[in-house]
Amino acid sequence: MTLDLEAVAKRLEPRFGKAAHRWVGTLTRRLDELVARWELDLGEPVKSGNSSVVFRCRHPRGEAVLKLSPDSYAVREEVDMLRQFAPSGRVPAVLAAEKGAVLLESIHPGTLVEKMPRPPSPQEYAAFLNDLHGAGDPAAAPRRLEDWIDVLFNSATRRGADLAGSKRLRDDLFAAPTATVLLHGDLHLGNVLAGGVKGLVAIDPMACAGDPCFDAVDYVLEGLDRAEMLRRRDELAAAAGIDVARLDAWCRVTAPIGATYVSNPGHSAELAAFGRGEY
Repeated sequence: MTLDLEAVAKRLEPRFGKAAHRWVGTLTRRLDELVARWELDLGEPVKSGNSSVVFRCRHPRGEAVLKLSPDSYAVREEVDMLRQFAPSGRVPAVLAAEKGAVLLESIHPGTLVEKMPRPPSPQEYAAFLNDLHGAGDPAAAPRRLEDWIDVLFNSATRRGADLAGSKRLRDDLFAAPTATVLLHGDLHLGNVLAGGVKGLVAIDPMACAGDPCFDAVDYVLEGLDRAEMLRRRDELAAAAGIDVARLDAWCRVTAPIGATYVSNPGHSAELAAFGRGEY
């Protein structure tokens, strides 16, 4: 196993500042401790974001994924929420955990849904959502959907999104009574894996308590044109048994946020138009 510690520190620095370098200085020793304690055969690092380091490995129970982060609170939250969702069968099993580190079941084939040549059907995705939302206690959520939306709005505003219409729709949605479930909260299709016999599997929850329609939004908005987005909206709502009008409103709340992220100019323009209510 090879690990470029300097590259790891540079990758984590935007999130953790100079503390990233101090943490990386302890990483080799920490890995040695975990390998011994959890009886791991450590493999190569896996590409990850700016908050953690991830390795493939083998465990006595089979292939696994080891994740470590300077943010021990975030790791603890992830572990707690994965255990909440575990009865659904739609998240990786937590094999072991301690401060700042978690060992997860490896998902096979593990293809990101956003990379699949053919996306899951609305019926497949509805079954996935209903399984997720049927597990877990919304009272255990570390945040409410209202709070998470504020975080997303603040980030999108810094990127230049026009959210005036989104905020009005958000207020209308929160004013109307609806079911409350434990939401994944960050269910873009880069956080959904093809799990073979397990079906679709969710990773990296940003769990919150709120309207079940919210977790359906990204599947709809990742359709590349308006016809596909509207088809996904209608078929997913029907298959999942959710209110299509609420799903549509949540899509319009979040479409301007998505428009600031996607790299495809045509898709970005369609999202912005969806958010403006042009179709």
